[in-house]
Amino acid sequence: MTERGLKLRILMLSPDAQMIDRRILQEAHTLIDAGHQVVLLSGFECREPDAYEDRGIVVKRYTYDWRDRRRSKLNERFGQRLGRLAWPALRLINRMRGGANAFEAFILEKVLEHEFDVIHVHDFPMLRVGIMAAKARNVPIVYDSHEFYPVQSCFTPEEQKRYLAMERVLVRACSQVITVNPYLARMIAEAHGISEPMVILNASEAPAQTSADLSAEARRKGREERGLPPDAFIFLYQGWLSPERNLEPMIEAMAGLDSDAVLLVVGYGEYVATLKELAKTHSVSERVIFYGRVESADLATITQLCDVGIIPYRAVDEMHRYCSPNKLFEFIASEIPILASDLPYLRDIVAGYEIGWLGDFGSAQNIARLMREIRADATGLAAARRKLPKAFAELNWTVEGRKLVAIYDTIATMAGPRRSQSALNVRRPD
Repeated sequence: MTERGLKLRILMLSPDAQMIDRRILQEAHTLIDAGHQVVLLSGFECREPDAYEDRGIVVKRYTYDWRDRRRSKLNERFGQRLGRLAWPALRLINRMRGGANAFEAFILEKVLEHEFDVIHVHDFPMLRVGIMAAKARNVPIVYDSHEFYPVQSCFTPEEQKRYLAMERVLVRACSQVITVNPYLARMIAEAHGISEPMVILNASEAPAQTSADLSAEARRKGREERGLPPDAFIFLYQGWLSPERNLEPMIEAMAGLDSDAVLLVVGYGEYVATLKELAKTHSVSERVIFYGRVESADLATITQLCDVGIIPYRAVDEMHRYCSPNKLFEFIASEIPILASDLPYLRDIVAGYEIGWLGDFGSAQNIARLMREIRADATGLAAARRKLPKAFAELNWTVEGRKLVAIYDTIATMAGPRRSQSALNVRRPD
């Protein structure tokens, strides 16, 4: 509960159409524990619509059929002939005024079916429509930038420039901007000429048990139950499978390791077919285990059974150069040492807390050499494991969640008088 005792009705927006990001769920649960109400609209291009409750979070998911409902409504009101004649002009006027496109109009329709005091937007794709909804209800908006979206290498230079210009304008309508590490906070501030966003790390909650809690027998049994080789040295990659994550050299590197070393790949994505074929080509299919999708709530039970976590990213763009992925904090929470690319934030954490190894992930040969050295470094492995509890004591969701609650305490303090005067222009739920 906030200091002023005001419950806020928070509407979260996320583009996640498959698995919902752990960060989003943690934030929602933290806000519920603080006394607020949270409805999460996550994914507007899901295969099937869905609605359910997750420990107090009301989650709704939608399927967009790529029809512009505004055109259908126009036809219903004026008839198909007049509607067909009027539609091009109305669409042009809407575009010139910067109005919602068809997809945004669909999202906006779903958003405005709900009552809310604050709208919390996760990532750039939801920002413009989130601001439209906030203006329609005269409520504050929180922008939670999980990444510096416009600078991704998957965009052309023209697209990057356009998205940067859009975000530069849109962030000024936000009551609070949040991001995931100090490097991205500085980049966003400098690019847009704003104060540095509040940093809330992608830290993890404490699992029920860690790798250190498992006896040798419990580890063997846990591996056997999950179809993993009981006595292998297991390197772990977990996360989304896509080309820009530098996964191919990691697969190829397995050809240069002894037969007792295994790579466990936990994650999903269409790119898995390419990676499986690569493993076959390099004759390592038996030692690269593609485990598939694991829900966030169950992930720690797999992570703690492994020996070393791998973060193989390369600086293909500024977003990757300054990344701080979920897996970094999940490895720390489960107390397994880390092998990571030598990138700025990863260096700050892995070297700063002395919990693993950094190296050049530019080739399969480099990666194989690093993995062999780690496999043989019993002293280094033991030292890293001893340092992991201290790292988790500082890098955990309890610490980060307090920052989020403080933001909403401030919003509630400002919203209280406005709400009592009906200035928020929202209706009480029935």
